[in-house]
Amino acid sequence: MNQQLQQTIDALSGGLQGVPASAAVANVTSWHQTLDGVPGAETVVEHLASLKSALESGDLEGAAALLPDLGAATESLAPDAPEADQAGLRQLAAALQG
Repeated sequence: MNQQLQQTIDALSGGLQGVPASAAVANVTSWHQTLDGVPGAETVVEHLASLKSALESGDLEGAAALLPDLGAATESLAPDAPEADQAGLRQLAAALQG
């Protein structure tokens, strides 16, 4: 599993409430940069942009409401991802979906 994916899963291991907003923004920004322009990741990139905007504006309820759709979009990427990352993407998707 790639390091960025593992770090995100580790950050969420204590639950979404345990992730400081500044760390969440940094993580979302990193993923947005990583996935921008990747074929098939357009929906995830759009969700990440919305999530970043909500987090930066302090709208934590709005940010939380975006997570299930982001999780579903993340899950849809898993079958086309490198085999080493597929299980991690599914794990991340499940964490995002609650």
